Amino acid sequence: MELVNGPLGLLVLAALFAPLERWRPIHPRKLLRPGWQTDVAHFFLTHTLSQLSLVVAVGLVLYVVDPLRPGLVEHQPHWLQLPEAVLLLELVGYWCHRAFHEVPWLWRIHAVHHSSEHLDWLAALRVHPLDQTLTRATQFTVLSALGFPFQLTAGATLLLGLWAVFLHANVRARFGPLERLVATPAFHHWHHAHGRRGNYAGLLPWVDALFGTAIVEAGWPERHGADDPPRPTWWGHLTLARSNSHAVGLPQDKRFDPGG
Repeated sequence: MELVNGPLGLLVLAALFAPLERWRPIHPRKLLRPGWQTDVAHFFLTHTLSQLSLVVAVGLVLYVVDPLRPGLVEHQPHWLQLPEAVLLLELVGYWCHRAFHEVPWLWRIHAVHHSSEHLDWLAALRVHPLDQTLTRATQFTVLSALGFPFQLTAGATLLLGLWAVFLHANVRARFGPLERLVATPAFHHWHHAHGRRGNYAGLLPWVDALFGTAIVEAGWPERHGADDPPRPTWWGHLTLARSNSHAVGLPQDKRFDPGG
């Protein structure tokens, strides 16, 4: 996740989201719930690995693609470039995210993120470095090929990353009619619901409606997590060591069914 690294970054996120979760929690729980140490390790260690690999991947993308890009957007006003970049990041992110659920070897990587049984802002940080690297490199490739400035793409990605933390938060936040346009914790919590697959968008829920993967449910899911999570330690997550002898991925009857 493209956020400020180090203790200060963690304190900023905690200051933003911990009070919200204490104010209107979906599931009341202790401040330090089971697995928090693993998620903190992901913030410091996985984030560092992801950043290093992204520097290499994005550097290669810019080296190869930048001289070839047609400059389709460079003469557009900045107020138009930003929503265009957000929309493209969302569309590319949707298909990358969906692929991580539907392609077995990609699911094995993404299962790290879905291993969280207690969903909150800290759980957003639990992600395998290859997960973020593959998605972000794909997004940067597409936007660079179309001529979007690197700084604009990086800024829009940061905004989406912060919103992703909010979507995982254990906070009973609803937007009323606006939920058709903007994703909320309710939208994303159903994505993490045990046995359900859908709601792959990170900001625009109508993208899931467009491609037939929307989960529309009242209330909040009671159970989160994957059927075949890796071992519940940072090293187990990094090495994708399995907790059991299941075949990799979701059961066949659930893997491709966005509605569960």
